[in-house]
Amino acid sequence: MAAESVNDFEGDWSVVGGRLGGASIPLPETTLSICADAYVVTSETGRDTGKLVWGDADGPLTVDLIGTTGAHAGNTIKAIARVRGDVMQLCYTVDGSARPDGFDVASGTPVVTVRYRRVRANA
Repeated sequence: MAAESVNDFEGDWSVVGGRLGGASIPLPETTLSICADAYVVTSETGRDTGKLVWGDADGPLTVDLIGTTGAHAGNTIKAIARVRGDVMQLCYTVDGSARPDGFDVASGTPVVTVRYRRVRANA
């Protein structure tokens, strides 16, 4: 089982940076709100909502983000996730291929890592 609990992810998170295949990428100002098995993403490009399916593994915590409304409705992102203090990371492939198996991403790969800083924890 991963060290994180699903409760560690609950709250509001603001994007602070992203990397694609090891290279920094610009990301719009975005807020991700997580409450148990639901999420809301709000950015200048719109709002997406969806379900979260949390898993556990002998490695990083797995989570499937299943879009229900917005630009990602009907899509599933297979990610890994971790929280360290007030910083959360989500790591996933942009081409929908296999879920990443770790956060150390090789240069030139289609793997995105997004870092968030906690804005507010859920009560």
